[in-house]
Amino acid sequence: MNPEPRLVGIQPWFPGFLGRWGWLTEAIPAERMAALRIVTAIIVIADILFSYLPDFATLFSPAGLGGRDLYPWRFQDGQYFWSIIRWLPDSWGPGALMAVWLGSAVALLVGWRPFVSGLVVWACGVSVWNINPGLHNGGDRMRNTLLLAVAVSCSASVWGVSSVRRSGDQRPVFVPGWPAKILIVQLAVLYFFGGWYKVISPAWRSGYVMYFASHDLAWSMTPSQSSSLPVGIHMLSAWVTVAWELGFPVLVMMRGTRPATLCLGVLFHLVTFFTLEVGCFALYSLAAYVVFVPWERYFGTGGSEFATVVRTPSPLSIQK
Repeated sequence: MNPEPRLVGIQPWFPGFLGRWGWLTEAIPAERMAALRIVTAIIVIADILFSYLPDFATLFSPAGLGGRDLYPWRFQDGQYFWSIIRWLPDSWGPGALMAVWLGSAVALLVGWRPFVSGLVVWACGVSVWNINPGLHNGGDRMRNTLLLAVAVSCSASVWGVSSVRRSGDQRPVFVPGWPAKILIVQLAVLYFFGGWYKVISPAWRSGYVMYFASHDLAWSMTPSQSSSLPVGIHMLSAWVTVAWELGFPVLVMMRGTRPATLCLGVLFHLVTFFTLEVGCFALYSLAAYVVFVPWERYFGTGGSEFATVVRTPSPLSIQK
């Protein structure tokens, strides 16, 4: 007889049909969100160490090319941007924020108070993005979304120092699934409108855009190797990318097409990460794929398919 699942977290109230939508309100195995927490934290730490720290003084201090007034219009009346860096002294504020950012990312990695540490990492990420948006791209927006999802999802219910599972406890642990579902919706929207933007572009429809991008020194990391590929390969890659992005919302929801759709996405992001100047966009996008993997089958005490619902009362009782 399978042990009774343990439900951790609070199910929020959803208005109208959202509250009756089983796909949104179902609980999911806690291993899914724990894996998302770990992978996201690892990427954030790597991002800080290799993208920010080497040139941090130059890019964020007033004595270099940054400082709180690099983009002053963003903080004028009528704008809603904010940054903790603007609230701290120039002499030590940016450095202190960077130290807190790195420390809270480590705390998130080990699962120490993920709600607090996740929100701190998110606030620091938003602060550096708002103070110097010229350094960032859509991947950094994806990072901030991932961190919010991790913070509110009881992501340390397993696989962390705050885990509710104790030695000998064989009960499967489930958490509210709405943060993962909202993340999936955002991923689908991101791809679809990215594909729509491409399909209305003559350069993308012709297929030549990937040929020119792979030979552009501002975009390509491998311009010499790109020359060895036939033009037809570049054109095919452009057309497949557009078709995959436009079809992602539907294809990822169907059980039969989901594996191939996700595998194509992994391939797409890995290729762009190693060949194009896209920063950590590819890595943060791949982190969102973690919630599709049935980690509970391999490392947990049991679980079910992602689409299998575990009906829960609302709200769930807090058990940690």
